[in-house]
Amino acid sequence: MARFLLAALVFSLLIIAGGGSDPANAAATPRTIPWDCSDWQAAAAVDDAEDARVSVILESLATNRGQTLYCAVDQSDTFTKAETWQAGRDRNERDDTVYQGQNGRFRGFLAAQEGYLTDGESGVTGISRARVFEFPEEPKKKRRRYTYKELTLSGVFQFGTPDFLPAGTADPVQSDAESSAGANLTSCVGVGGPCEAWFDDHFDNSAFYAAQHARSLCRPAGFPIVREKNIQVGSSLDLYFTDDLDARATHYQYKASYQRSYTITCLKRVRR
Repeated sequence: MARFLLAALVFSLLIIAGGGSDPANAAATPRTIPWDCSDWQAAAAVDDAEDARVSVILESLATNRGQTLYCAVDQSDTFTKAETWQAGRDRNERDDTVYQGQNGRFRGFLAAQEGYLTDGESGVTGISRARVFEFPEEPKKKRRRYTYKELTLSGVFQFGTPDFLPAGTADPVQSDAESSAGANLTSCVGVGGPCEAWFDDHFDNSAFYAAQHARSLCRPAGFPIVREKNIQVGSSLDLYFTDDLDARATHYQYKASYQRSYTITCLKRVRR
C-alpha cells in the first residue's frame, strides 16, 4: 500500500512538472530581442548643437529608435540609462513633442521604456524586455489619394480688338468693308506699328489666353481644373470682325482682329 501511495505521489509530481510544456505557458515566454548590434553606431551630433552629447543621443534615437535603447544602453556603455532618459524626457508622447533629427525623428519614450531607463522611478515596470526595446512606428496620417478624370474640348480664343486700331472704310459692299478692316489690321501689327506689341503678346502667350477662355468651357462641364500645359494651340491665325460699326443700313464698317483654335484637356479631381 505504501509503495502504491509513493508511486501515485511521484506520478502527480511528474504531471505538475510537465505543465511547462503546455502551449499556453509556452506563449508567455519573452520574445527574442530583434536587434543585432553588430552594425550599430552612434549618430553624429548636429553641427550647431548646444550640447553635443545630448545631440548625439537624440540623433541616435531618431535614427535607430529601439536599436539605440538596446544596443547603446542595455548591451554597451555607449550611453547610460540616466543620460538617455534626461535627453529624451522632454520629448515624450504625452507632450506630443517631436525631435526632428537629420535622418529620422524621435517622439519620446513609451511608459515601459521610461520605467526601464529610470529603474522604476518613472513609467511602468514589469514588462518583458522585448516589449521595452520595441519602438513602434508612429502612426502616420492617411493621405487622401486622388486621381484625375479628363475631358478634351475644342475652342477658339480671340485676340480682342485694340482700341487704337482704326476701323476699316465704310462700304456698301460687305466683302470690301471686311477687306479694308483686314488691311488696317495688317498695317497696325507690322514692325513699328501701333499694334505690334499687342500682337506679339497675344501670339507669344497664346496658351495663357487660351486657358482664360477654356475656363468658360471646362467649368460648366464639371471639369474645373485648367492648366496651360494641357492646351494645344493651333498654328493658324484666322481673321474675325466686330459687329457692323456703321449705323446706316446701306453700309458696312468693321474692325478686324485674330483668333486661334485650341484643344484643352480639362481635369477634375476625384478620390480613389
